[in-house]
Amino acid sequence: MSLEGMNSVIGQMQMQAKQIAHASLNNSPAYFNRTAETGAFSNVLSASLDKISAMQTESRSQAERFVTGDTDMELSDVMVSLQKSSMAFKFGTQVRNKMVSAYQEIMSMAI
Repeated sequence: MSLEGMNSVIGQMQMQAKQIAHASLNNSPAYFNRTAETGAFSNVLSASLDKISAMQTESRSQAERFVTGDTDMELSDVMVSLQKSSMAFKFGTQVRNKMVSAYQEIMSMAI
């Protein structure tokens, strides 16, 4: 891949990160809104990991409430929450795998 192609891909990634940060600020609950003002890639990545962690913590809490007999918790709500957190974790794992693969490809390039 040429230098111009790499710069183009990096520009596209930065544009998508800004769009994701903007969309998450407008569409997510208040406790998810931790994206940094600058919209830097590392800040967006960190905020995404925080969201995944929050989803897992919330689903675990809901499951514990259901198991202990909380009448406000429905089994369907618990199952949907657990499935959402599982999918978010799998997505995060795939993003990590792609980032590692891209890093390895860049490091193997001749200068």
